[in-house]
Amino acid sequence: MKLKNVLKITGSLHILLGLLIIFLLIFSVETIASNASSETLLLVRGTADVVSASNLGIGFLLIICSSIKDKQSLKKVLAGELALMACLLAVALFNTFNAGTIVDGGPPPPFWVVLIVNPILCIYGLVKRKE
Repeated sequence: MKLKNVLKITGSLHILLGLLIIFLLIFSVETIASNASSETLLLVRGTADVVSASNLGIGFLLIICSSIKDKQSLKKVLAGELALMACLLAVALFNTFNAGTIVDGGPPPPFWVVLIVNPILCIYGLVKRKE
């Protein structure tokens, strides 16, 4: 698989995740936290829309970067994505292992798909030998 395709797939997964968060905010926040106060819901929505916008922006950035011609530059973008995903994975694992004590729980399953598939694709793109 070409590096450009790896960037397009990882970018598309970020966009998908951002869209999932938007749909969650629009359609099901009240069903997930039915007994939460309106202030809490506003806080959650205020944080989640920033996360959603960040994922959309990162996704578009990765897809745009896939048009870079230089292989070394593409690998630098993949290394940056891998560093980002390592940070996100560390937070997700921390939240999952501390569920019920420090935090309420870890991320939902769609987040885990991105948190696992994107680093695997980045590592594949960084260590592969041929273009």
